[in-house]
Parts: sequence; structure tokens; C-alpha cells
Amino acid sequence: MTEIAIKADSISKVYKLYKKQSDRVRETFHPFRRQYHEPFKALDELSIQMDKGESVGIIGRNGSGKSTLLQIICGILAPTSGTIDVSGRVSALLELGAGFNPEFTGVENVYLNASILGFSREETDKKFDQITAFADIGDFVHQPVKTYSSGMYVRLAFAIAVHVNPEILIVDEALAVGDIFFRQKCIQHMQNFMQGCTKLIVTHDMQAVANMCDRVIVLSEGRKIFEGSPLRGIEYYTKIMHNEVFETAVCTAPAHKELQDAADDGTNVEWIDVPEDSRGGAREVIIEKIKITTGEEGAALVVKTEDHLVLHYWVNATTYKKNIIFGYTIKDRVGNAIFGENTCETPVGPVDLAKGHHHVRLGIRWPEVHPDEYTVTFGIGEGTHPLNHIIQCWAHNMVSVSSISPKKCVHGLFNNPVTHIEITTAC
Repeated sequence: MTEIAIKADSISKVYKLYKKQSDRVRETFHPFRRQYHEPFKALDELSIQMDKGESVGIIGRNGSGKSTLLQIICGILAPTSGTIDVSGRVSALLELGAGFNPEFTGVENVYLNASILGFSREETDKKFDQITAFADIGDFVHQPVKTYSSGMYVRLAFAIAVHVNPEILIVDEALAVGDIFFRQKCIQHMQNFMQGCTKLIVTHDMQAVANMCDRVIVLSEGRKIFEGSPLRGIEYYTKIMHNEVFETAVCTAPAHKELQDAADDGTNVEWIDVPEDSRGGAREVIIEKIKITTGEEGAALVVKTEDHLVLHYWVNATTYKKNIIFGYTIKDRVGNAIFGENTCETPVGPVDLAKGHHHVRLGIRWPEVHPDEYTVTFGIGEGTHPLNHIIQCWAHNMVSVSSISPKKCVHGLFNNPVTHIEITTAC
């Protein structure tokens, strides 16, 4: 029979929000208990259950109640209503530096935190070398932690948390401030040496969710709005975030019913209008709307290697044009062009386009690239050269996709396969 590690039953957390501090006193001493506050529900009748040894990711936008939930599980906060049962030794990384005395050295804080978690000094002595080796902060371990950088705080805090034999490990975005090498080290340690530990992880790193979690819970406004597999959870979360960003750009009232009927392609994915200030080029052929779908005709929000995507262009040719080519560019979060292509060098090549509206579908395969957020730019050119041609229209950075690489490490921006290996033994 499966043992339960964490069970929260209909927990709510309500805060009293006052416009000014004096209202607290006025409410406390008012003879008729007049209310001077506005109630705010950080959690609203939330129920979750985790089995021992399970890894669960919690994702959601800022303010959705993730940190409040973790603090209730850790016993830092008490729920306003509902019950919470936690079975096992809990080790938590919540706020940066929480549990550290800034005046104490790193060494002193190791022993302090270990004692809080129930370790004797003798038990901590046996673990001390492992903790300091994992943290790898050198002689700073003998300095007061108030002199530490945020990265050094995390290194020491995580090293303590994972080496005190926790039965339940709770992590709230603590690794977000660490460098990439330390994050990889932490993830590898949790995967390789903490299989039996129950892990509850709050993060915005979708790659970590895909690779580390057995299940994902999505929160919104203190409620659970999704619970299921990591890939489905990431897709669901990305979809609601995408809808919030583009809710004002979604086409809801085309000018002509004929055009609306023509654009209805049966994919159940809404078109996104391209604003005038997002366009560039000669504009004799204009990109009016765009969308991206998967091979299964769903919205392409989370993509992985070898996924088949379709880039949809709804274009308006203001006159008959010859030698029209269609292309795209994928950019990273800082605007660097990572990859792209156009139809000039495909078997189809440049095409002639009649005056009027056209629905163009461009099929691509998603390559093996570093897990991250990417934006898609749609383009139309005129000419017969893949680089030197007239730019008719560019729709810049109109859609974003989250690229993940489940169970596969990408060694850099993209992977380049090893073609062969030779080993020569010297006598």
C-alpha cells in the first residue's frame, strides 16, 4: 500500500489587507467590530496529495499561491481553514537565506541548520565535509554569511538541505539564482541520490519540471486548475500564459464574413492579428494574421525535438506578385537569431501570388536545441536569392514557444552528433 507523505484537504489562507496601518487599530477597538480591511484569499479550498518518493512540480504565475502553499506545508504558516498532514522529516529551501543567522559564519550556520532539523553535533560532524564539498564556496565557509553573494547563499543552503537525509525536500525557486553548473549539479544529485525522497518543487524552469517531476500541479489565484503529467501541465500553463499575453491581439471580428469563413481551417486554434507596428518591408504582400499549430492541429505552445509544426500565414497581396518566398526566424530570449529558413531553396522555390487573400502553411521540424523560450518571426520576400531579395513583410516576434528536451541533455545551443571515435593504445 502506498504511503502518503503530504495531504492537504481544502486548505484556505485569507489575509486581511488594510489601506493604512491605523485601520488595524480602528478595527480592533471598534465597539461594533466594523471591518476596515479587504479579505484576500491566497489559497482557496486547495486539496493536494503526494505519495512518499514522488516528485511533484508546482507551477503558476506570480501571486498564484505557490509560496503560501509551501509555507503551510512547512509549518511556517497556519491555514485559515482546512487540514494539512505531513509525514516525514522536511528540509526546505524557501526564501533566500531563510534559517541563516547573518552574523554567523557558514560553518556555524551548517551546525545551526542541522540541529534545527534534528541532527546531533556528532551526526553533523560526519556530514560536514560532504556539505562543504558540495557547496564549494572555499574559505568563505569561515566568513559571516552576511558577506555572501546570493549564489553562495544558495550553494550552502542547498548543500545542507540535501545532506541531512530529508524524507521530504521542498524547493521554492531557490536554484533560480545559482549558476548553470551548480543547477546541473543539484538536479543530478536529486535524480541520482534522492530517489526515495519526496520532492515538491516550485519553479518557472519548464525543463526542470519536464525532467524531474512525476506529476505537475498548476495553480491560479489560489486554486488548482490542472493536475497531470509534466508535459501536459507545461502545455496547459504555457497556453494560459500565452492567452493572457495575446488576448487583445486575437482576431474576434473579421471585416468580412467571406474572409472569416476562408480563414476557418478546422484547427480550433485562433488567429492572432499582426499589429501595424510589428510589420516591416515593402508591404505589397502583407501578413495580416498568424498562428502556429502542431501536426495534430493543436496550438504549438510547448515543443520538443522532431515535433512537426505548421506556421500559418494569412496574407493579403495588394497586387499580382511574382517570385514570392516565405520564411521564418526563431530567436532566443535576448533576440539572437538561432535558426530559420525560407522557401527559396526548397523544391517549390519562389511562387507567383495572385491578388487577394491567401492562407499559407509552412511545415517545419523542431530541431534539438537548448531548452528555453523562443519567439517566432514570420517573413515574406520577393526574389530568387535566399538572402538577397526584397523584404515584402516581416511580422516580428509575434508568437513564443517553450522548447523542452525531456530525458535528453542538450550540450550547448544545439547538439552536434559525434560521427565516429578512434582509440589508439600506445605501447
